[in-house]
Amino acid sequence: MEILKTSALSIGYDTKTVVSDINVTLNEGDIIALVGPNGAGKSTLFKTFSTHIKPVGGKIELFGKDLISYSPKERAKLLGIVLTERPDDMFLKVFDVVAAGRYPYTGMFGKLSENDENEIKASLELVGVNHLINRVFNTLSDGEKQKVMIAKAIAQNTPVIMLDEPTAFLDYPSKIELFSLLKKLAKEQKKAILFSSHDLELLLRYTDNLWIIAKNKPFVAGQSAELLKNGIIKEYFGLKDVDNQYLLNEIYK
Repeated sequence: MEILKTSALSIGYDTKTVVSDINVTLNEGDIIALVGPNGAGKSTLFKTFSTHIKPVGGKIELFGKDLISYSPKERAKLLGIVLTERPDDMFLKVFDVVAAGRYPYTGMFGKLSENDENEIKASLELVGVNHLINRVFNTLSDGEKQKVMIAKAIAQNTPVIMLDEPTAFLDYPSKIELFSLLKKLAKEQKKAILFSSHDLELLLRYTDNLWIIAKNKPFVAGQSAELLKNGIIKEYFGLKDVDNQYLLNEIYK
């Protein structure tokens, strides 16, 4: 089932376009990695999907409706996004950070139900940081903070999850665990997942589909193996001196 679709989408700030002509779809059960060099526009695309910034042109549809036609609370029940910003409240506990993901389901006074609390605890356990539930968020390591923010997105319980650089600050085993978790959510819960990362080798091993973004180049979407075989990845990442067969052997050995 098609969940999100862009048509002739151009992204940027005010009238300055960073990337244009983005035509992609995100379907139920998809897990797609958004990749590209630094400064190519990955975070700009996530901020556009989160409505933090407006598209320069084109359209974004969520479940067949214009994204901006949803109220913030309606949108928050459908689309969970974790950007690179982090809470800076000195006294906010881990429980409170993850609890913010339940905001769309609480009443006008924001009171958490027993079900909300169970969702919070379950998401922390799923990510493996349930032991941090009573810790002050700002006392955590960068890697622990990252996992808590991912738990917040899971607690939000939306059909779409978008994560900007979720593997940043994670050690190698934690990155593998995260990729496995995302694949599980996509396969078992039919979540549509889009995330960005600089870990190209791991992405090619664990992700079947890529969206590639780069300055002064067309936006490209396709299967990871095909994009590798036809040289698109080499071209977009400046790997011209690397043998294509060597890349294939290293990634899929």
